[in-house]
Amino acid sequence: MPAPPGARTVDVLDVSDLRFPGGTSHSIAEEITAQARAGYTTGLISLNGPLVAKVSPVNRLIRAAVEAGRAHLFVGRTPVRAKVVVVRHPAVLQHAAEQLPPVEADHVVIVANAAPFDIDGHEHYRPEAVHEIARHRFGREPVWAPIGPLVRASVEGRVPAHTLAETDWVNIIDVDAWAVDRDAHAAQRDARPVVGRHSRSSPQKWPADAATLRAVYPVDGSWTVRVLGGAGPVEHLLGDLPESWEVFEFGAMPPRDFLASLDFFVYFHNPRWVEAFGRTILEALATGVPAVLPPHFEPVFGDAAVYAEPHDVRRVVDGLYADRAAYDAQVERAQRTARERYGHEAHIARLERLIGAPSGTPAEPQRTPSSITTTTGRAPRALFVTSNGAGMGHLTRLLAFAERCTPELEPHFFSLSQAAPVVGRFGHPYEYLPSATATGFEPARWHRYFAARLSATIERIHPSVVVFDGTWPYEGLGLVRRAYPGIRWVWSRRGMWRPGMNRDQLAKSSWFDLVIEPGEFAGPADQGVTATAEASRVGPVTLLDPDDLDTRADARALLGLDPSAPLALVSLGAGNINDTSGDLGAVVAALRDLGVEVCVTQPEIASGQGRLDDVHVVRDFPLSRRYRAFDLAVSATGYNSYHELLRFGVPSLFVPNRSTALDDQEARAKYAASRGWAHALEVVTVDQAKPLLADLLDRGEPMVKHVADADPGNGAVDAARILTGLVLEGQA
Repeated sequence: MPAPPGARTVDVLDVSDLRFPGGTSHSIAEEITAQARAGYTTGLISLNGPLVAKVSPVNRLIRAAVEAGRAHLFVGRTPVRAKVVVVRHPAVLQHAAEQLPPVEADHVVIVANAAPFDIDGHEHYRPEAVHEIARHRFGREPVWAPIGPLVRASVEGRVPAHTLAETDWVNIIDVDAWAVDRDAHAAQRDARPVVGRHSRSSPQKWPADAATLRAVYPVDGSWTVRVLGGAGPVEHLLGDLPESWEVFEFGAMPPRDFLASLDFFVYFHNPRWVEAFGRTILEALATGVPAVLPPHFEPVFGDAAVYAEPHDVRRVVDGLYADRAAYDAQVERAQRTARERYGHEAHIARLERLIGAPSGTPAEPQRTPSSITTTTGRAPRALFVTSNGAGMGHLTRLLAFAERCTPELEPHFFSLSQAAPVVGRFGHPYEYLPSATATGFEPARWHRYFAARLSATIERIHPSVVVFDGTWPYEGLGLVRRAYPGIRWVWSRRGMWRPGMNRDQLAKSSWFDLVIEPGEFAGPADQGVTATAEASRVGPVTLLDPDDLDTRADARALLGLDPSAPLALVSLGAGNINDTSGDLGAVVAALRDLGVEVCVTQPEIASGQGRLDDVHVVRDFPLSRRYRAFDLAVSATGYNSYHELLRFGVPSLFVPNRSTALDDQEARAKYAASRGWAHALEVVTVDQAKPLLADLLDRGEPMVKHVADADPGNGAVDAARILTGLVLEGQA
């Protein structure tokens, strides 16, 4: 069938609510990657279904796929022509099909990734209704493809028998990306097995009673029980967390690193919950860790896992742990099955059977050969260490360096910021260390703790250079630096300190081989003690460059925002440092009077940001990628937001955060206003803000365009060049 004139044409069209935070979106992202590598072109249509809050961004993994060019996000009513439409989550189609543009397809597959009813008996979709909607919207009778036998049983008999696929549409995984060296882990085995699980901290994901919980996850210390994702339901059942357990919150470390630390993956959940597939189980199998599961998973995973009733779990685990040959055989079965049944190759094979060969060119990872390598053949490693700070400036600056050091250097992160997991989204390993405040340790004890953890990380990754970003180098840093004199040590030291403050900290420059100072657009107004201190100065540093930003239409679509309404971004304060609800309320009122819709930020580290009714909350990192979605901004003047808004041409009203300990935000705001680039207010009232905001709507774009005359370019490029050069000098 020929495509309609002007239609957007792809091999695969994925239709779903792309805002889903968990397995549905992860599975779509994995299939996008497999399709791109094989040469299949992919289009995406996001429908705002009933299961996600109305204002939420597209899932970060899917956003990353779009930004990398592996898929195209389709917005608007232009027709679409696809060889196959793949609908994920039938409830989305039942409740939001009217949002679809005209679509023509050769084949339609409805991936049933959940049963029609949930644990409480609520019906999320009617298979009969979804079937008719699909036939009407796509002009083809759909094929139903359950992701596992439990879902198959729930829809069987409710759709025409001839439309039920013979095989399940199982989730897939990049086995090579998840593989770990199990032999190296086995060499470090303890007398006690390390048994773990990874899931969200939800009651449906845990056993429903204390007896079952104790049977599968002992509390007597005979095993080390390690949990990623939190254990709130355990505290509810037992009254407290067992002392022998190690519990990490969701996102505290990359799941692959967590799974690599386990001897067994034991996953038991609420018996009333229908676990359709279990993506975390598949991830465990791909790493080769033996999985011990309830028997109802056997039709899904076969001999890739071991099955036991709760009372038998201890016998199974202890028996396998004592029998190295049997243990190794189970590792091999898990990895082999993961590759054969759930690898990217399996997905490409089912697509080929359905629609034939791809129409595009296979996408290969773009890797430039490294100019410097170690004797092992890998790139030298750089360890980026960040302090906690009031916001995300330290972490984001070093991430900007790291992105531009690759592939000459292999970045690793060691951070005190609670937002550390964001670097994992960029593919960099990271380790989170709680700050003194977060641990409750007194200073001397915490500095020893910091030094011990940093030393252990250095021993593990053997970096050639360590880069610290912070205004106060910790005493523990000096201790570790003296213990590793062969490593190059660099201080990334932001300027614009408040006049006369922290002069004693400049003496710590002697701890480092080099000091890099990220530049400031407001540099001429810098009256702090660093202004005349010795340093290698680079231009203002931003994580992204202007060419990295989305178009206005794409940015609004990805954030789930109105495509045509005037929008303002409001970002006041830094993380948790102070309460800005007074300023926020005044700004929102002024913008409403001007007919402008409001989007407020929810920083990665925020724990209690005030909420106002009918105000959009945008949570994304880096949010600067979406800046073209906004007509203007009202922002504090921390290093990141100030330089991003000015460099990326967003008309801005700056409201300095006067509660920062050292950062001279008032000087930044006043300088931008004095140059005519932006407006500034130290205290916000509706009457003061309204005329300034109106002026920005009228002539803000030509105002901010003048920043380009003072912009020397992104200093992250020069900083990366300095770091790689320093490593080369050390190898000479």
